Amino acid sequence: MVIQYILFDLDNTLYPREIGLFRLIEERIKAYLRIRLDLTHKEAVALWRTYIQVYGFTLVGLIKHHSIDPEDYLTFVHEVDVEGVLGEDPGLAQMMSRIPLEKVIVTNGTQRHALRVLRSLGIEPFFSHIFDIAFMNYRPKPHRSCFYKVMDHLGVQGAECLLLDDHPPTLAAGKELKMTAVYVGKDNKVEADYHITGIRGLEAILKDLQLVGERRLHYDYQGNTA
Repeated sequence: MVIQYILFDLDNTLYPREIGLFRLIEERIKAYLRIRLDLTHKEAVALWRTYIQVYGFTLVGLIKHHSIDPEDYLTFVHEVDVEGVLGEDPGLAQMMSRIPLEKVIVTNGTQRHALRVLRSLGIEPFFSHIFDIAFMNYRPKPHRSCFYKVMDHLGVQGAECLLLDDHPPTLAAGKELKMTAVYVGKDNKVEADYHITGIRGLEAILKDLQLVGERRLHYDYQGNTA
């Protein structure tokens, strides 16, 4: 099958982790636990770590054990200064304009947060869909159910999708569904079809897929083979 869609994760994938935007969200998560559950800061941090370890996503633990309103949680934790942290990236926009495949966002965040990120980077027009946590019925990646919902909506099979993400379990779930998995990050031990240290390496991967077939390479941030 020919790849038709690129499924992009949002945070720490479309922009470098080092920018620190997601760290601001994590601090809001801890504040939410402290305020809504009447915990000390130390207790909130401990609970956050427990839910990440057990469930992979804080919201899952909160729904399961505290019956919280997911929209209340998501609104609170995403109230961060996206526009103050992220700026337009003309080079990224130029790369997106050269990619002929349809591009969608698949995020465990909200649509509003995704739009703020895309608009800040100057790349919103290049994406046809934003599949957010509400679309997934609050069952986040890496649950297979979210990918089934996305594929059903797009009318494609896994082999027709290229998946970019910084979260290894999400990539593993995508590979199980026959997606071509691209790890965006600096951990060389992650199992994926391709490994890039930054989003700009995507263009070289697409050239490799079109011209060389199944050959697997490692790319650095500029898309050069390494």
